[in-house]
Amino acid sequence: MFDIVTIGGATLDIFFQSSQFKLIEKDGSTALCEVYNEKLDVEHAEISSGGAATNVAVALAKLGFSSSCITEIGDDVAGQTVMKDLTDAKVDVSQVVKVSGEHTAISALLISQDGARTALVYRGASRMLEGTDVRWDTLQTKWIHLSSVGNAELMTNTLTWCKEHQVPLSWNPGNWELERIKSGELKPDLSAVRVLFINRKEAGMVLGKDLTQESDWKSEWCIVGPHISIVTDGKNGGKYCVDGKCSEYSAKEVKVVQETGAGDAFASGCIAGLLKEKTLVEAIEMGKEEAAAVVQQMGAKKGLLSSIDLANPTPPLL
Repeated sequence: MFDIVTIGGATLDIFFQSSQFKLIEKDGSTALCEVYNEKLDVEHAEISSGGAATNVAVALAKLGFSSSCITEIGDDVAGQTVMKDLTDAKVDVSQVVKVSGEHTAISALLISQDGARTALVYRGASRMLEGTDVRWDTLQTKWIHLSSVGNAELMTNTLTWCKEHQVPLSWNPGNWELERIKSGELKPDLSAVRVLFINRKEAGMVLGKDLTQESDWKSEWCIVGPHISIVTDGKNGGKYCVDGKCSEYSAKEVKVVQETGAGDAFASGCIAGLLKEKTLVEAIEMGKEEAAAVVQQMGAKKGLLSSIDLANPTPPLL
């Protein structure tokens, strides 16, 4: 039996960081702009695997948990990188689906000096994973983490299996799921979800509120359905909702190199805490430490903590 099984996407992430990326404020948003049909030198470039399913599986494995990853990749160089990162971390890959002719998902991430990024995403094989790819009849785990899969059958099968087998489920849906939930096309059984992880913008989609407005963000609201809902807001911390009551938490102050993987790292720390039967507040503190470590390194996995690191956190910036 595994401590955790992750289900979702796997990508090859290519990072480009440059002080020359131009940031322009327009219509309340910030645009990253460059001159068309020109070349631009960058100061730093790096390649690593990403995708929520692999990020969380590796994070939990580094913390000493037995983890397995269910995802889909192509039989290509990008897929080889994904597999190497998983096996190097001792993640079980027996249910990774590799299909000849498919192309592993790829993200190109343009990182500005403040660590924020614009991502160009090719979904590829990560959107090919289906409910029939999971060996539900033999699956044995203490926890499942489901990220965005872009497949209604797989999403529903996962929620149903967890509820029927009383296995805790954490869920981090993406825009594909949230847009269809908002329109009524998808009606997931949220009572099957032990912990829902979404960010501030996504919470606004679920609630039908403009949570970008500080007055709405600070107002009394709660996401009903999951046992626990955690709404992240990057360097500003976030909120957690339990039994109809919401509380705020702060983020750990660190020097941010880039933000990719912070949400997955935060979720991983929280899940680790709950698997260790910590209180929710203690689990969130573990999530904060993981996220803070990841954003100080380039890539979603380089900064992931060991159990010793997590037990001996570095002090925040003063």
